[in-house]
Amino acid sequence: MHILAFILIFVVGSIIAACDGDYSGIAAIGKFVGFFVLLFAVLWLFTQPVLLIIAIVVLVLIVICCSAK
Repeated sequence: MHILAFILIFVVGSIIAACDGDYSGIAAIGKFVGFFVLLFAVLWLFTQPVLLIIAIVVLVLIVICCSAK
């Protein structure tokens, strides 16, 4: 229960601080949420082999296009 209360206080405090121009709390929340979204996306790709192959091909094409310039 204390962990949930801390998370709620942190989120509310970050929003209040962002109103004053300090966006570090919002950035930390974004990195935390983004990590879990990326983790679940990668885990889902491992359950779908065809999508994993497509993702690898797209990544290789992006690397080739970016290195050509």
